Amino acid sequence: MPAQPEPLYFDYHATTPCAPEAVEAMLPYFHDKFGNPHAQSHKNGRAAAAAIETAKEQVAALLNCDTGGLIITSGATEANNTALLGLCPEGGRNEVLIGALEHPSILASIRSLERKGFTVNIIPASKDGFITADALRSIISEKTRIVSVMAANHEIGTIQPIKELAAVAHEFGALFHSDAAQCAGKVPIDIRDAEIDMLSLSAHKLYGPCGIGALYVRAKPPLSLEPVLNGGLQQRCRSGTVPLALSVGMGVAAEIARTRMTQYTAKLNGLVDLLLSELPDDIRINGARSPRIPGSINLLLPSCAAEDVLLDLADDLCLSTGSACKSGSGKPSGVLKAIGLTDEETFRALRISMGRDTTEADVRFAAGKLAPYCADTKTDRVDAAGRRSA
Repeated sequence: MPAQPEPLYFDYHATTPCAPEAVEAMLPYFHDKFGNPHAQSHKNGRAAAAAIETAKEQVAALLNCDTGGLIITSGATEANNTALLGLCPEGGRNEVLIGALEHPSILASIRSLERKGFTVNIIPASKDGFITADALRSIISEKTRIVSVMAANHEIGTIQPIKELAAVAHEFGALFHSDAAQCAGKVPIDIRDAEIDMLSLSAHKLYGPCGIGALYVRAKPPLSLEPVLNGGLQQRCRSGTVPLALSVGMGVAAEIARTRMTQYTAKLNGLVDLLLSELPDDIRINGARSPRIPGSINLLLPSCAAEDVLLDLADDLCLSTGSACKSGSGKPSGVLKAIGLTDEETFRALRISMGRDTTEADVRFAAGKLAPYCADTKTDRVDAAGRRSA
């Protein structure tokens, strides 16, 4: 099979290309329509503030929430840190519960939370890749201040039952936060219906620009957070000038995602079915087949180290072994360990994520390249540290 002129992209969980409509909408705000939205004393500043308000309305429509609850951030990492580290123990509530499948931007906050006086406990995951309401109920208590469980997993793609989890948290008087970076704009999220207190997202995961995101913080009744970044507090608990052009781009990307979600969901689910139909029937899938993010699949290769496959196919395919934030760490995936994989098995896991521009021809090409590794025809073995054996 001939090589591609450029490798085909199958790593949409890591990032997405900025939608042409978003790029076009942003361009005037870098020069002709520039202004500081916090400088309300003149026309440019007021026009900039109006443009940002429009962007917030577009994001709010995607999430079904009030614009007053949206705080623009540099991305989901800042939003996640603000949601957790902005809280303090209160009224004897000094416990934080975090899902076992969380992104590093959540898990890496544990030490900082402990320094603030919190005890942090992990909610176990099922072997299918879910944090269930029963699992949460088994460890939550009247001491729990907040529960944080992602809306969908960044490695295996499983969609979490956040409405049920939020209900359990509220039953015990706790807050509920969800990191929705990986699925906002790809699957429906209804903040009002699920009664979510805080939610994080990143624009570059939904075909918007990189370097911007949002944190929804419940406004009614008001939820107070301490600032993580100190300065002018231009937005409730967040200091720093809101980036005008990037905000416009995020808003347009959110609007496109909202209006075309059903169309892209059908396409991407069909592409995953096509890929699996072209691979050996006994290929093992990490995490439940459904519900998961459209266009997402995580495969357990029979014997090859996934990193070796990435190198072998580097001229043909852009793939990944898991979170881009952990790429090259040499450590077993905490997500895969949480669902029961051994250290050795985690190094054989291959993450494949498709996007709006992926075609059936792309998928067939990828399947042809991947099939030998999925059929256990390779003799190289991977050891417990993820190295190819001699």
